[in-house]
Amino acid sequence: MPFTGRLSTAALSFCLLLAACSPTPRTVEMMPAPVAYDGAVAPFGNDDGASESGGAQLDMLYVTNRAPSGGGDEEPYYTGERGYLLRAGVARIDFGDSSIDWKEARQISLLKNRPGQFPLAVAGVSEYGIIPDSVSAFTPLELAASVDSDGSRRFLDAIEQRLARSETKDIYLYVHGYKVTYENPLLIASELWHFLGNNGAFIAFSWPSTPAKLAYMKDIETARASAWGLRKLVEYLARNTSAARIHIVGYSAGSRVVLTTLYELALMHGEGSDDDVRRTTRLGNVILVGSDVDTGLFASYILDGLLRVQEHLTLYTSPSDQALHLSEKVFDHRRLGEIRPGTLDDRMRQFVASTDRLTFIDVAGAANFDEGNGHAYFRKSPWVSSDVLMNLRYGLGPAERGLERAGDSPIWRFPPDYLQRFNTALSKQNPDWPKLSGQAGSKKP
Repeated sequence: MPFTGRLSTAALSFCLLLAACSPTPRTVEMMPAPVAYDGAVAPFGNDDGASESGGAQLDMLYVTNRAPSGGGDEEPYYTGERGYLLRAGVARIDFGDSSIDWKEARQISLLKNRPGQFPLAVAGVSEYGIIPDSVSAFTPLELAASVDSDGSRRFLDAIEQRLARSETKDIYLYVHGYKVTYENPLLIASELWHFLGNNGAFIAFSWPSTPAKLAYMKDIETARASAWGLRKLVEYLARNTSAARIHIVGYSAGSRVVLTTLYELALMHGEGSDDDVRRTTRLGNVILVGSDVDTGLFASYILDGLLRVQEHLTLYTSPSDQALHLSEKVFDHRRLGEIRPGTLDDRMRQFVASTDRLTFIDVAGAANFDEGNGHAYFRKSPWVSSDVLMNLRYGLGPAERGLERAGDSPIWRFPPDYLQRFNTALSKQNPDWPKLSGQAGSKKP
């Protein structure tokens, strides 16, 4: 078979795999409780993050560069087309069955074995308005003239309210992957913020991926184009909020958006010192999971200063990520989320071992890491989700979170006794932390 035939077959297989394994519902089943909580200790403080409407609802902030829809059942809020402008707002997220209250919803969410289903759904959306910084020379004049500061001020006020009532004065951004609707990142961000104890201010960045079976090539181009919007958002938040740091979690094709944003910031601030750059961007932890990015492209970004713009970059990788395996076949180059012990050449291995700004974590030893097609382990594995959340919450290093290195490899892993190590590490942060048993997700005796 000629090369073009092989490429077309691989591309088609890739799209069909993701279509089969990445449904596009407007609800999601809540992820399993991270082992950090184990159903024994609630991670929540005095503030519950609940919606003012009462009941088991949460108010999730969002920013999107999708085009607004005209309503209707198919796309009630925003479409899968590019809108270019940044629109900010808040969505009401239903937690679980409508018959339960917020306290009960919290208790159920922490159980290892939940009774029945526990869906998250978008109950309503209120747009504050367009962020003025996203208006450009290419914005239609009539639309540009209609943009004022009232909507963006309401958005900033909502952020400041969350920061004021939180012990954590940080902003968290979630950037989703390929082939999902506008609602999906809002729901994932809601469960992540929930398990962070509603600390800080969480914002879902919903870029215009397309909920269609063969949308992969379109989406990866749109991801690159959406980096301008994410960069504008990061700059806007750094200038106009009191946040101590801005953290980013990027997933799958969304890591293209994130890495391109970091690369652009690195080029823009190339003349400044490292401290000056990070003081300007306020970027703290950037976490990429299942990253569908060419490893060579990532290396070129590093050479141009990408590691200077945030405090730390963490990359989670897996040997069982079937989506990335097929992506590698499509592009004929290894993906960033496939790197694991033995795949780095000597120079790269030496670089990773010598820097304190970049961490690779191989999830092969984590419970449930290969569930499904192995691409959604940050939600499917209670071990991985715990590590992600504790990284965001406390900013601890890998060894302080219970991870280890094997031999001379610079890549961290989940050891067999991870739960005991994790418990010891977290008890240093909180002496009252519950003792975890040796089984994933097991309850405290």
